[in-house]
Amino acid sequence: MISTLLIRFSIFCVFVPLVTSVTVSTKYGDIEGLVASYPNVPTSFKSISKFLGVPFAAPPIGELRLKPPKPPKEWKPKVRPAKKHGNICFQCKRFEIFFKRYAASAYNFTYSEDCLYLDVYTPNVSLSLPVLVYIHGGAYELGTSITFTSDILALHGVVVVVIQYRLGPFGFLTTGDSAAPGNFGMLDQVEALKWVKENIEYFGGDPSKVTIFGQSAGGSSVGLHMLSPLSKDLFHQAIAQSGVDLNPFAIKPVSSGFSFAKELAQKLNCVTSDHEAMVACIREKKDVDIQKATESLRHLFTDDFRWGPVVDNNFLRDTPRNLRMIGKFKKVKLMIGFTSQEGSDLLGSMMSSSFGLAESVENGVSPSVFKDFIRKLAHARNSEKENADLIADALEFMYTPWPDNSDKYALRAQLVDLLGDYIFFAPSHEVADIHSQYAPVYMYEFAHRSVKASIYPEWMGVPHFENALYDFGLPLLPTLSSNYDAADRNVSLFIMAVYANFAKTGDPTPQPVSGVTWEVQLESQSLPAS
Repeated sequence: MISTLLIRFSIFCVFVPLVTSVTVSTKYGDIEGLVASYPNVPTSFKSISKFLGVPFAAPPIGELRLKPPKPPKEWKPKVRPAKKHGNICFQCKRFEIFFKRYAASAYNFTYSEDCLYLDVYTPNVSLSLPVLVYIHGGAYELGTSITFTSDILALHGVVVVVIQYRLGPFGFLTTGDSAAPGNFGMLDQVEALKWVKENIEYFGGDPSKVTIFGQSAGGSSVGLHMLSPLSKDLFHQAIAQSGVDLNPFAIKPVSSGFSFAKELAQKLNCVTSDHEAMVACIREKKDVDIQKATESLRHLFTDDFRWGPVVDNNFLRDTPRNLRMIGKFKKVKLMIGFTSQEGSDLLGSMMSSSFGLAESVENGVSPSVFKDFIRKLAHARNSEKENADLIADALEFMYTPWPDNSDKYALRAQLVDLLGDYIFFAPSHEVADIHSQYAPVYMYEFAHRSVKASIYPEWMGVPHFENALYDFGLPLLPTLSSNYDAADRNVSLFIMAVYANFAKTGDPTPQPVSGVTWEVQLESQSLPAS
């Protein structure tokens, strides 16, 4: 069963929260967090307790580098402060501006391998509420829990957990054998879900009612957890945004992963002929040197993501497609979402960096570059020239904006659609079609463009990631609300309401939300026109 919904909505203002402290006991010891009040937010709860920088695993440093995570050590009888975010996992520092745009706390942080921390937001530590566990995106190379302040989402009567996991080579380096099987970042996610199962009741969460959700690489991570035998008993529903397990970026071939590992080792002056010796050498290098060497490898988005999950016969026993085809996945209620112009922010970078086409897309795309882009894309993804040529011809015919085949703006829009279809929409629909044979699937397109807050040129529409911050109520946070208008706040409230309903009941609209009922249909149907 698949239900589809196009979200276009168009409330209001908030006040600065009052802050006090709160202490809870966990399996590992007591932790002290913060209480924040929001008396004017139109939700059932008016205050939340938040516990920031809670360790869910031992620091993956020294001998634990490039190894599966271990549980954290107890800190009993001490009380551990949990009033600020944990360290950010090592990643490219040029993305700091992004963190700082969306989180005031992001101005005071540290990059470190010691980064396996999570944040918990709960409206009441004495209740037993459904749990939402968020996995951030970022191409398996970027991201942090700092960006996803969850105060407002928790006010809807759910416990929210935002996790971090090792990124880049620290989380995904693989030699394809026992020296470094890879998927350490995915095992971090599994360890975080184990922590939730064992500890979330202390925060007012119900460990038997856990919904995992994520965006982009976080969305594909959600999909992979539905396929992994290690995760099957750790969650009960799923929401995948702008990423599913059949996306082209969801996993990497082991050969490709090892190629990057070998290149990294060479830059670090490590041997590559002996895998055990190579990994041992990398373990001895300074973390900052590993990150610096990583950034000198091929640029992100040039050809493909450098790092990512692989089939390791542990976390992932086979390719997502093979596992989907034979029904080897967790049959849980699933929600799938994407934005209306997923491909728009990728077009410029792929045009110049990936395919060497000098034309700027800001003023449209010429017919010749339109054809060149499609041919280069087809050949980049198909090794046999004859097949690639046939695919390119078919794509050119399908995506040419007839009869406006010389309109440079229409041609640009069609390339945006092509990238969105290939990377996001088609895989999402395929997962929905397969999954809906076993469990209800809800699908939506996010098409709201903020008049006030969007940082993208108008031609980009609603690009990748544009929906994510609405999920957490950032337009209603006192520190950020001035960046948004009433329509943005209304959209955010709607999204949070349907997510909270889904976490509570498995139905996003058991009662109408803003007059909308999301009805389940018996078969897939096309999305309404944007």
